[in-house]
This record gives sequence, structure tokens and C-alpha cells, in this order.
Amino acid sequence: MRSYRRVAARCGARAGVSHGAPAHHFRNKAGLLTAFATAGYQLLAESVIAAVVESGAADGAAELAAIGRGYVRFAVGHPAHFEVMFRLDAINPDDPEFVAASEAAYELLTATIERCRAAGRLHGRSPEVVAVSAWSMVHGLSALWLSGRLAERITEQDPQRLAAAVSDLFVDAVLPPPEHTAGKAADLASRVGPS
Repeated sequence: MRSYRRVAARCGARAGVSHGAPAHHFRNKAGLLTAFATAGYQLLAESVIAAVVESGAADGAAELAAIGRGYVRFAVGHPAHFEVMFRLDAINPDDPEFVAASEAAYELLTATIERCRAAGRLHGRSPEVVAVSAWSMVHGLSALWLSGRLAERITEQDPQRLAAAVSDLFVDAVLPPPEHTAGKAADLASRVGPS
């Protein structure tokens, strides 16, 4: 993570004030980083909403794939925010604005998982586990992309195309349409025969 002084100087320069002004306004490093992380969650929510709108998603599963693409787009476009947002040791995690922004962003995911559940796409899986699994997948992909470790391991060098492929794979594997799994169960029963 960048040093507090460099972040404060950068924030001051962007705001058109002295490098010391952010420190005065935010009182300490944690205050500045908390505001930066809060802004990150707001940018994340905007990116996810834009991806869903752009996709024209017709159902919760398609919306979830779009959320994954929006998450990765945000992380790649705002790596400093992405890093600070999850450093609870460096921020004030109980700050009301931070809590509200992070909860609003997470609610976009959980509301979509709920739509998938209502449509019969969870197949008895816990909505909480599906939400954490989807989040973990795109968060891990984002972190690996930003670290540079994926460049040497895969041929796809466009993070948006990779995010689309990974998000679609998750939706296809974890959230198949209800009739798809019913057909698989009937096919398996016919091959196994009566018990």
C-alpha cells in the first residue's frame, strides 16, 4: 500500500489543496483511507449497476454474470481503491459511511442471488454460500489479474473477456435452469434403474 504521505499528497493535489489539507480534514491515516475505501465501494456499486444495465439481463442468473463482469471492471480500473477497501486493519471499519457503502454494494449481489433463489436456480443451495462463492470467485480473479500472475498462465489477456468467461462458467455450473437439473436427475434415474 502507498505510504500515507503519498496518498495524502495525491488527494491534496487532486482536490487543489496543500498536501497537508487531507491530513487535517481526516485527522489521521485511517480516516483518509476510510474515505478512500468508502468511495471505492460507491464506485464498485456504480460499475456493477452499469454492467447489469449494459447487459440487458433478463433474469437473475444473467444479472449475476453481469455483476461479476462489473466487479472485475471496477477492480482493474481502480486498483488502489480495490486494495484499500479490504484492508480493515488500515481503515475505520465501523465508520457509518463506510458501512453503508459496503452494505449497499453487497446488497446488489444478495438481491440478485435472492432473485435466482425465487426462480429455482439455487437447487437447495444456501443463498449465503452462493453469494460468498460468487464474490470470492470474482474477487480472486481480480486480485490475480492485478498481481500480474495470470498473464503468464493464460492466453486470454483481456480482463473483461476473462471476467465474462469466468462469470458465465459460474452461472452455468452453479445456477442452471430448474428444468436443466430436473432433466439430469431423470436421465441419471433412468441409467441407474429402480432401487
